[in-house]
Amino acid sequence: MTETTGAGPRSLAAAAEDHALTRIPDAERRGGFELALSPIGVATALVIFAIGGYTVVLAGFTIGLAAGIVIAIFGIALGYALGRMGHATGVSSTITSRFFGFGRRGSAVGSLIFAFITLGFLAMESALLYEGTLLMFDLPDSWPNRIMLYGLLTLLWIALAVFGVKLALRTSALLTVVTLLVTVYLVVKIYVIDGADPMDVFTYAGVVQGGGFEKFETAVAVMGATAGTIALITADFARYCRTRRDVGILAVAGPLTQNVLMTVLGSLVVIGGMPAVVDYLVARDSGLTPEQAAAAGSGFVMGNTGAFFVIFAGWVGFVAIYASQAKAQAINAYSGSLSLVNLVDSLTGRKPGRAAMVVAGNIVALCMIGGGILGKFSEYLAYLGAFTLAMAGVMMADYYIVRRARYDHSQSSIENWNWAGMLTLFASAALGWVLMATDAFDLGFVVSLFAALVAYPLLRRVMPEGTATTYVSQDQALVEAE
Repeated sequence: MTETTGAGPRSLAAAAEDHALTRIPDAERRGGFELALSPIGVATALVIFAIGGYTVVLAGFTIGLAAGIVIAIFGIALGYALGRMGHATGVSSTITSRFFGFGRRGSAVGSLIFAFITLGFLAMESALLYEGTLLMFDLPDSWPNRIMLYGLLTLLWIALAVFGVKLALRTSALLTVVTLLVTVYLVVKIYVIDGADPMDVFTYAGVVQGGGFEKFETAVAVMGATAGTIALITADFARYCRTRRDVGILAVAGPLTQNVLMTVLGSLVVIGGMPAVVDYLVARDSGLTPEQAAAAGSGFVMGNTGAFFVIFAGWVGFVAIYASQAKAQAINAYSGSLSLVNLVDSLTGRKPGRAAMVVAGNIVALCMIGGGILGKFSEYLAYLGAFTLAMAGVMMADYYIVRRARYDHSQSSIENWNWAGMLTLFASAALGWVLMATDAFDLGFVVSLFAALVAYPLLRRVMPEGTATTYVSQDQALVEAE
């Protein structure tokens, strides 16, 4: 077998595996600014444009931006806490959960949750691109077009994600610049060329009835559910950080971009582009009143964002949706594949290739699209957020409270099942679900996080390490880097 280096077979195979089940060697560590391109790529995705703009539509600009700043601070703290753990272990977030919170086999639960969310975003955002493409080229929603377009998109996501972090970061760097340039052009077109007044956005009061607290709660409910997901993605890339300072840079990048910058840009684009969308809908259906068209246009923001951009910006909007999505889809497919690797290995002991899991993850995303993900995923995002934040809470409580932020690479064994962590995860997530389902508190996902932080250390005293489980050697729990 050839021993070719550089761009040869061995280096390509190593890039495809990307240390999915091993610690990152010191020689491959990177700086925080370079790694920050990963969460920035996710934070400037099409669906984040929609969330930022929709938040302001509901709560108004001032309260929406205030909520974004609060969530950004929360997300930075969460990302840094999880990122420090990933930096210490040198492995992905779901493999880190083997050591802190869940045990080797128990980590499969966290992998299942995180994979479902990342692959759900992969599916939903592909569906948004599909709808925008149909509108751009006036194509019918037929099976041949579904097979062709979803097939091409899937091949593109596989190509961008299969060769590891280096290609993912390069893609994110290039397309983030394109996305921001196109977005700036759209803002200039709306408010300079077309003459719209930006103060209409900055003074927008929102459609939610009630006072400031009701609007603020609504804004946080829309924006905050993804905080756990971006924090876990941060942890996936923090394993590459050289220093804690680099972890800090990485942790700041995603939440600040997603919750502050995208709230401003999203609101300017969505509210500024709404009149063109309303006119389009009225022209297409003469029976619609302007009020009905405006309501339908607001539904386009979250339910059909790709079409929204194409309607009011034509080819420029079409370029914007693909530039914003390609980099985010590369990161979604990458993080999803890491979760699937841990899922298979923790349950079966087999060590699947990460490249195979990239393909498997995209197949799962296609199945989600077939199941109608576009109309359902965003509806349940807050409930999924309760799971991710409860998972993050258990991991942080184990590392920072129970273990006093100590991790020893040479520890001889770990539990197969950490039952205290498992019970805390499900109980905390269930508490958040009940609060949201009964309308007692729309921010139940935040309660899930703090419930896990409090409950896990207490339950660990009742169910100390080794309770109702066996141990596995560190060599089996983590294959050390060669």
